[in-house]
Amino acid sequence: MSKNFEAIIDALERRLISIKYEDYRHGDISKLVGFGIVGHLYNYYHLEKTLKMLNPEFKIPSREFLGSLFHITPSYKLCDIHNFKFKTGSTTNGCVVVATFIPDMIDRDIWAIFSKVVKACKIAEKQGIGIVALGGFSSIVAERTGQEIANEVDVPVTTGNSFTAAMAIDGVLKAVELLGRDISCLKATIVGGTGDIGSGCARVLVKKVKQLTVTGRTKENLKRISAELAKIRRAVVDATMDNEAAVRDADIVISATSATSSILKPEWFKSGAVVCDVGYPKNISYTPTNRQDILIFSGGLAKLPTPINFPVDIGLPSADALYGCFSEAIILALERRYENFSFGRGNITPERIEEIRRLGKKHGFEVSDFYWGNRFVDASTIERIKEGIN
Repeated sequence: MSKNFEAIIDALERRLISIKYEDYRHGDISKLVGFGIVGHLYNYYHLEKTLKMLNPEFKIPSREFLGSLFHITPSYKLCDIHNFKFKTGSTTNGCVVVATFIPDMIDRDIWAIFSKVVKACKIAEKQGIGIVALGGFSSIVAERTGQEIANEVDVPVTTGNSFTAAMAIDGVLKAVELLGRDISCLKATIVGGTGDIGSGCARVLVKKVKQLTVTGRTKENLKRISAELAKIRRAVVDATMDNEAAVRDADIVISATSATSSILKPEWFKSGAVVCDVGYPKNISYTPTNRQDILIFSGGLAKLPTPINFPVDIGLPSADALYGCFSEAIILALERRYENFSFGRGNITPERIEEIRRLGKKHGFEVSDFYWGNRFVDASTIERIKEGIN
């Protein structure tokens, strides 16, 4: 009887939520407000670090047992964000929800992970959130199952890939300018250039650089994107499945793959190279290196008008830096644009990128300072790299 009653209450709650979002689809946005952020931990080390942060006395079990335990842990709300103020003086509220998986778990049971992401979105729905951002692999898991999370929930969702691409491009342009170089004379490589963020960056940079190389995992996808880019004809376009060969002669590298571990090595890059690592988890190993002649930075990050202090480490280098995907949801919430802004392969267009960049600037979002991991890249580092080029 108790279980039946709980099921009735749950069904009633779901119906009331659906009615609220149905009213929104008919033009009434008065009942919705704010943003939701769905994130996840990026590897076992991050999971262990977070558990230790929550309980310093916690004894870490084997990774096999820890993975099994985390696999059955339901998604949960991490925190609320209240009265977040922006450049225009406007404010908004939001919440952060953790989908309890790490990318390494996807191959084990992708449908279980898919359900965790859906559940995370529904947690945000209960608060009447207007827009939810799917961070990292939260959106990728939908692509791999062939299912759209937007079809499983009432709340509008966005991958945030348009603003992530905007911040990656702005970071590259800023770095090239600081190094005193002319981007129209440079060679660029986009590792993961067939994915959403990578292809979005490619569609913009192909109009700015001398030569553009894209890499990918399948010949079919490479053929498709290179044919699209070649029609623009501003840059010489090349495509390859060999990441190492593609980056060795590149002046600019944007790494935007969905790899679960580091796939690029610092020694592969030429002296003076600008390397933008958009991956989550990171695509470039942060093991100790003596390279001081390249500019590597965590790309796709936005500098916030107001810092956010999260209760746990979510992999950000500073309180005033935030992932571009999360930032996109906040920007859309401020605009009361509750829509699937960035969703579906091939939809990260230059027009979309410019639109969300403009809206972000309006509210005080700009490209983040440069960080290599948690290390701030200061002016002296830039000057040292610049001297090496000259």
